[in-house]
Amino acid sequence: MIELIFYVAVLLALGALTVFLLRQKGSYFRSVQILFVIGFLSIASMAVFDLIKNFLVGSEGVVLFTSIGGLSAVLITAIAVEHAAVTLFKRSREKVPSKTFFREKLNVLSAIYKGYTTTILIISWVFTPWQTQRVRNFWGELVYNPIMEWWYLVSLTIVLVAFITYPCTLFYLASRKYRERKVASALRWLGLCWTGVGIVVMTYHGYLRSLKVETVSIGYLFQLIFFSIIAYFFKKTNILENFFEKPCSSIPFSGGESVLFTYTSETDKMKMFSTLIWEGLTSGKRVIYKYPDNEDKAVRKKLKEHGIDVEKREKDSSLILTTLSQFYFSDGVFDGEKAVRSLKELKADSLKKGYTQLIDFVDLGDFSFLEGDKYIEYLSDKSWKTYIDEHVIELFAVNSEKINKELLSQLSNLQMHASLRSIHPIDLITQTDNFSKALGLTHRQITGSHILLDFDPSSNYEKIIENFATEALANAEPVALFTHKGSVIYSVLSNKKTLKVILSTQSISVPQVDAQMNAILLPANNTSLLLDALDKTLKSLPHGNLNIIFDSLSSLILSVGLQKTYQFVRYALDMLASTNSTALFLFNPDAHDQRVTSGLRSLFSNHVSYRKEGLQIVKLSEPKAEDA
Repeated sequence: MIELIFYVAVLLALGALTVFLLRQKGSYFRSVQILFVIGFLSIASMAVFDLIKNFLVGSEGVVLFTSIGGLSAVLITAIAVEHAAVTLFKRSREKVPSKTFFREKLNVLSAIYKGYTTTILIISWVFTPWQTQRVRNFWGELVYNPIMEWWYLVSLTIVLVAFITYPCTLFYLASRKYRERKVASALRWLGLCWTGVGIVVMTYHGYLRSLKVETVSIGYLFQLIFFSIIAYFFKKTNILENFFEKPCSSIPFSGGESVLFTYTSETDKMKMFSTLIWEGLTSGKRVIYKYPDNEDKAVRKKLKEHGIDVEKREKDSSLILTTLSQFYFSDGVFDGEKAVRSLKELKADSLKKGYTQLIDFVDLGDFSFLEGDKYIEYLSDKSWKTYIDEHVIELFAVNSEKINKELLSQLSNLQMHASLRSIHPIDLITQTDNFSKALGLTHRQITGSHILLDFDPSSNYEKIIENFATEALANAEPVALFTHKGSVIYSVLSNKKTLKVILSTQSISVPQVDAQMNAILLPANNTSLLLDALDKTLKSLPHGNLNIIFDSLSSLILSVGLQKTYQFVRYALDMLASTNSTALFLFNPDAHDQRVTSGLRSLFSNHVSYRKEGLQIVKLSEPKAEDA
């Protein structure tokens, strides 16, 4: 009775693990997932066959069928795991230059492995190379067991050796090709656990049974442990999950970037600056903010008004506030060497204390504290090369109406600190509302809107899209671009380094991460992956507003058809409705008939059109009140 309960428990546990594996959301190696499920179910069938043999029938004659079934399950598992390993390994080497030659060799090896394993499977069915004997099992009961012929046992041992040295090793080799540490670690664990499964099955169902020792119950316990680990770590091979795994900072600038803000005396600069400082602090960055001498009290007041606990932040040194004179001058004289040395030491200390990055923010005001030429010379010093890297974000600000045009031009076009490092200008006077203003609204009023943009591909519509992205960045808001390879919009916006890009392409069947582009590549014909990417993009931003560009619905229709595109838009709008994200959906109505265009337009409450005549408003929902 205890043994019966044990087998039922084993089957329930294996069933639960199989369901867990199948229900993992966003498993983009779907074929690999199915192959692993086949492996799980095959091993579970072995327990079913033992249950039939020992309890339900219990006769010598049934051993023939349960043995054929059990051995078939083992060999099918060996083939399924090999195919899964090859799939993952080929995926890991897609960017290796010699991939064609290597894949040909791998294909030959795969054919030999599958051919030999299939041959052993056929031999098992045709020759049934085992004898049936009665032995006492682990629970003290007499049961019928298959005792394998020595040559057949050797043949199965060759399968085991091949299983360990080939597919299980491929998991490890694949792990070396992934940059994502958790994915690489998961692949190594998969290889190790499948090795363990192979050894356990062969030991308890092959070798020990041939020695008339029946302890398969212990083997099932080990298999449950290995399968639990496999089910857990399989989720870590999810590339898209890994790409969005860490919440992204809502500050729209990346490490190593130098940005110049220009403003006038009428601009509420501290609204923008306080937002940048707050978002930097809340995303684990350290901030040093240098500002004009006469603004000390005003700066602290404004920071507090925008929710920053200045005293607490200064006490724990995550925020460093200093006037320009305090930072740059020693005994009344400009000391550039001291300033550079202080920043290098601050950067080293920040990394040591665990800050993700240092935001080096300086508001130069009207440059009344120093001659402009001296500051340009200071910025051009070669010693900066060891300071600027992915751990530092440099933000500069100047009052453009108070400094001469020549100095402003020098700052805007300066080769900043390191070779090939140029400054990125943002005009707080015009760029904070250059898209929303065209709609007769403010940036606050369009926030959270979901807009359908009809465009004429022969017009310069890409300019309005660039204005949308620029406005978002000028308001310290991140931008995500859903686009496709060869897109005009992607070409126009590719110079914006902090853009999160989700790129659809026909050349792949599973997602791929491109770390250099800060992009993820998705199969062009899979709207489920596209929706999941949108879901993870929204969840990756812990606070603040996200701006999303979908480029374009017309391309999606050509790729997956009208019905799936229609469903995608409905689901996407449902997701966006619960957020404060602003989304722009591009659509080329000239590429479709009236039925298609009318159907898509009916989904949106905000609709604008951009043709050769310029931007036209078709319909807009009631705008938010400014004090909302």
